[in-house]
Amino acid sequence: MKAITAIAILDDERLAVDGMVFQLSRLIPEANVAGFTQQSEFLSFCEAQRPDLVFLDMEMPYTTGLEVAAQIKSLVGNIIFVTAHSEYSLAAFDTAIDYILKPVSPKRLEQSLEKVARLQPVGLYKEQSIKIPIKGSFHEIPESKINSLRGQRNYTEVVMSTGEKHLVARTLKSFEESLSSRFSRIHKSIIIRKDAVKSISWGSKIMVYLVDGFSVEASKSRMEKSDWDAN
Repeated sequence: MKAITAIAILDDERLAVDGMVFQLSRLIPEANVAGFTQQSEFLSFCEAQRPDLVFLDMEMPYTTGLEVAAQIKSLVGNIIFVTAHSEYSLAAFDTAIDYILKPVSPKRLEQSLEKVARLQPVGLYKEQSIKIPIKGSFHEIPESKINSLRGQRNYTEVVMSTGEKHLVARTLKSFEESLSSRFSRIHKSIIIRKDAVKSISWGSKIMVYLVDGFSVEASKSRMEKSDWDAN
């Protein structure tokens, strides 16, 4: 995992913010750990610093963690929710990589950081869109909504994060030339969004597993372990 240089925390309770800043500064002393109780100041920090890791309270008087996460997901690395409300856990995991219940113990925080270290990090990407025809008209689809593209001769099946699939009369190569570095062609007929990768099994066969349950054997000539480990 790349070094974490900046961490941002948003919680409406000052005591909770100060506690998280103290613990994280001790665990990752090289990182700039900034805590906020005001959403506007937090958003300004995220825009300016592009933090590698963000901790969000789930329920605040002026907003929710899910709403804030939607605003910053293209600006930050991994997101972790910190809250007393366990009923939000399923919705939270659609956005975040972990969910910590209050009060936060040092041991639980360390476990969460270990989980971040094991991930293929989300990385920082500028959100882009591509046009695809859906039901007779073109639609601008954000790259974050596309998990994979699968070539079928002169056609490409675009697989959305929702599970929807759209067959488009356009070659995979044509798509490859218009996509950002957020995507990687791991097989002659498969392009995947790198931050949709759940895990990679490196062995005699290289197997790539996506968060939507899709798995594919990658081409060894297109996959360098060092490239993925460095992210």
